[in-house]
Amino acid sequence: MGHAHHFLSRLDRVSLPHVELALSLYRDEALLRYIFDRARVPENAERVALSLDHPDEGPFLIVTRDGRFVTCLGEGMKVSNLPVVTRGQIDGISAKVGELRERMEAAKALVGARGVQGLLRRIYEAADELSREEFVAISALQPLYASEFLRLYLHAGCALDDARKTLLPLLRKTDKPKPAYDDTLYAYWRTLWAMSHFAILATLDGRETFPPGFLELLGETTTFSWPATRQGFLPFAIRGAWATARVGKPLLSRYKRFYQEAESELQNIDGALGVLAIGMRHARLRAEAEKALGADIPEKWRDTEHGKVTRAIRKIARAIAEMERDTPEARQDCVRDLGAHLWVLIMKSRPAGPLRYERAADVPEDLACAVAANTLQCYLRGSKGIADALTWLYTIIPWAVRAAPEALYLPRAALAAVHEPFRPELTLNVLRAMRDHLGPGRRQAPAEGPARQGPCPCGSGKKYKRCCEEKEAERAEKRAAECLDVP
Repeated sequence: MGHAHHFLSRLDRVSLPHVELALSLYRDEALLRYIFDRARVPENAERVALSLDHPDEGPFLIVTRDGRFVTCLGEGMKVSNLPVVTRGQIDGISAKVGELRERMEAAKALVGARGVQGLLRRIYEAADELSREEFVAISALQPLYASEFLRLYLHAGCALDDARKTLLPLLRKTDKPKPAYDDTLYAYWRTLWAMSHFAILATLDGRETFPPGFLELLGETTTFSWPATRQGFLPFAIRGAWATARVGKPLLSRYKRFYQEAESELQNIDGALGVLAIGMRHARLRAEAEKALGADIPEKWRDTEHGKVTRAIRKIARAIAEMERDTPEARQDCVRDLGAHLWVLIMKSRPAGPLRYERAADVPEDLACAVAANTLQCYLRGSKGIADALTWLYTIIPWAVRAAPEALYLPRAALAAVHEPFRPELTLNVLRAMRDHLGPGRRQAPAEGPARQGPCPCGSGKKYKRCCEEKEAERAEKRAAECLDVP
């Protein structure tokens, strides 16, 4: 565009730091349009006042809605009936643009021959192998695909529910399905991780991602993080908590109610996780969150087994909130120490290399915290070390929800050093944990129908287990594969 000579001649009305800001906006038309969009400047406003300092006293830049600079008003000069974009909004939005541009550069470097679609497909294909560099590149696409990421997060949660309903009965018949199920088990594993990646990608812009009426669509009996938390393993719950905290205040009342009315251990865990996450990320909501965590359990549960479990869960969450308030440095050191000792332990079985540290104190903090957030510990009832897993989970939350999203991922070189290739046993462990949680120590009642050792009712002359039961298992496997979009 041509130079706005009148505007440039009026810059002598402001001080040098304000001149530098004014010129940076003048030279960056794309940034200016982005500021208008994010500040929700009315579409019918022909001109806009950009405050360089005080929101009422100025100085101000007067700009048309299509980005032409009109004039500059010195401090104390008033704007008349124009929408004002404050200095705080300008700084916050500009910082987000700077970060977005850095991510776009990373995306350009990684897209290559794969194209954008290949980069997006990587979310599904990578599972627990998605590196920090790849996440940063994919996150650059978030402004274009935010609503799609949100839809895919919810879709993945539903697909896992449907597939689990089919796969769990198979585990009750045999603890290890046949190799023919390996592709479905791998698809389940990839969907688990994709769901957790989508949770973060969908909420990078916080509440702005949610379309009007979205919270009402969730219903009153669930939470935003429920698809992630109900899986029962740390990496998914932590990402669900990060997403919840990013959205913040609009979700707090829902989580408080969910926490107070929880009917199961998992609902208690998810409710406490959401309240804690929101309170730890948003200082203005911390007191409200701590008060909610301190509420006693309803009278009807006080002398029940459910009440005992509920108290234990809430005691851990309250202890972490109090530690974060009173000694945040000690809690942060605890996160680092957990991850650093885990790193040293993992690397003992790996070949010598630059990332193999002999002492926990030598492990860099970013690697220690990231590996602590990705350990596959289970907190479902019936699992070994459930109390330790819950303590680990809640200890990490204050760090995790305030961390940059890419901090939850390991850099490519570090990931290559510690990652274990997929094997079906990984998915089976996830499914077994859910099976034991839903019915620990109980065997399924015999189903009505033909005896497994008896003749098959189809008249083939074979035993039922060698004939139609195998066909039924194949049909069940096919249903699970369809839920997870296995080709």
